Amino acid sequence: MTASNFIVRFDDWLIDRLFQPVANRLPSVLPVVQLGMSFQLGSLMLNGAALLLPIVLFGATMGGVVDTSLIWFMNLAFFLGMKKTIPMIRPNMLNPLRPMMLSMRMIAMAFLIYQLFRSLDGVGIGWILSQLMTLSQLTFVIGLYFVACQPQPPRQRMSSRTGPIIEGVWAGNGSIR
Repeated sequence: MTASNFIVRFDDWLIDRLFQPVANRLPSVLPVVQLGMSFQLGSLMLNGAALLLPIVLFGATMGGVVDTSLIWFMNLAFFLGMKKTIPMIRPNMLNPLRPMMLSMRMIAMAFLIYQLFRSLDGVGIGWILSQLMTLSQLTFVIGLYFVACQPQPPRQRMSSRTGPIIEGVWAGNGSIR
């Protein structure tokens, strides 16, 4: 097994064994895609807070403000791009974002591991900011995996007497009403 096959199998295992069972247990009023996008928005806000706090606490130079703004706007552009792709996900069809976002999930996972190791070392406010960035990266990865899950099919309405309700012209015995 090559390294790329191992990575794809690990990604499939995470989605199928960890995130999809959680997605299947969600109430029907909260689609899994909306939950994933909520995690993405939370990551964007945490990232903004982690980038803005050093400027507020330690003073801002023009270079720091520009650098921080560009990083946050790049994250915002990714969020808006993800929001544009949501209509591609339809119930009873395969989720097209699962294979499309494979490389993004792997890159985000690598950055999460890097951020976890980086957050182990730190003192004072630097440690708190590092933990905030780790939490932001974790919510980003969780959001990517929930967006990649298969949405639940719509609930079928059932009649208490006869079974599934067939609406429309061909209801009942097959004759036109």
